[in-house]
Amino acid sequence: MIEVSAGVIYDEAGRILLCQRGEGRSNAHLWEFPGGKREKGETAQDCLVRELTEELSLPVTDVQPRLVYEHGGISFTFLSARTSSLPTRTEHEDAQFVRPCALLQYDLCPADAHAARLIALSHVKHVFWDFDGTLLNSYPAMVRAFSAAAADYRIAVAPERTLALMKNCLRHCCEVIGGENDVSPDMLVRAFRQHEKDELRRGLPPMPGIPEVLRTLSRRGVRSYVATHRDLVSRDLLDTAGLLSHFSGFVTEEDGLARKPAPDMLLHLMDKHGLDPAECLMVGDRPLDTESGRNAGVLSVLIDPEERFPAAACDACVHSAEDLLPLMTGWTNPSFCAMMKNTVPAREVRTC
Repeated sequence: MIEVSAGVIYDEAGRILLCQRGEGRSNAHLWEFPGGKREKGETAQDCLVRELTEELSLPVTDVQPRLVYEHGGISFTFLSARTSSLPTRTEHEDAQFVRPCALLQYDLCPADAHAARLIALSHVKHVFWDFDGTLLNSYPAMVRAFSAAAADYRIAVAPERTLALMKNCLRHCCEVIGGENDVSPDMLVRAFRQHEKDELRRGLPPMPGIPEVLRTLSRRGVRSYVATHRDLVSRDLLDTAGLLSHFSGFVTEEDGLARKPAPDMLLHLMDKHGLDPAECLMVGDRPLDTESGRNAGVLSVLIDPEERFPAAACDACVHSAEDLLPLMTGWTNPSFCAMMKNTVPAREVRTC
């Protein structure tokens, strides 16, 4: 197998070097982390130092292996290094030092895109959270409330089917079940809301791992925000669960903004708090959450424990909130880099 060393080269300002491949080369005009093929007997570090000298006349220090994976039958070793010099182009069309959180704004070679996602996720400073099924485990209460609402109209629905329909959205669930039983979806929604009030009075437990994730992100200086279709009761529920202090901002039903997957909620939060989209991440448990993130121009991660949405558009997919921390620290955590599955497409990144 061909072995390639690729360098994630930091300058003194913490920016990372990207190079644009020249005309006539494979992946011409796409951007890459510089490097090249390893020669016989060479270590990954020696290869990178040689390639940077030959192609860019760029001296580097502190060369450290970070990530190894296979793509297209080639084994790539990504190494971090530092430089205080500027590259001299001999083969590339262009070379730029880029903020880590902005790497994905470039049209990258396929083999480099996966590493770039891990680097970008490791530099996130602001996280937008969906509420239901992401922060608090509201679905059991919602399923019970819908079952009670359906029973008001002599309708019986299996809980698993209710959950599957609600994972789309409540309105969809009411339209499908109402249409099958000649009951107005609006009437089902109203009945559901009445029964849900009784369920919410009991409070909602956090999703597994959420308290630990929020505490760790807060300690790291990462700020969290809520973007939910619910009303302000979401704040009360988070307060009851002991989580409210972790959040710096909310968008709720009262704000009157377009519902996800429209980007309006996230754009409002970014405008209100002066956030850079390149430093933001949307986390949710449904495709409409991650689509809203992509529509707003931010990174997105889907929490999909049952693997209901294999085709969802997102930058990464994890099984639980507990997987978020290793994903968001993966580039700086060599043990995590060693755990990553080889040949896994970027949207299907899953922790072992």
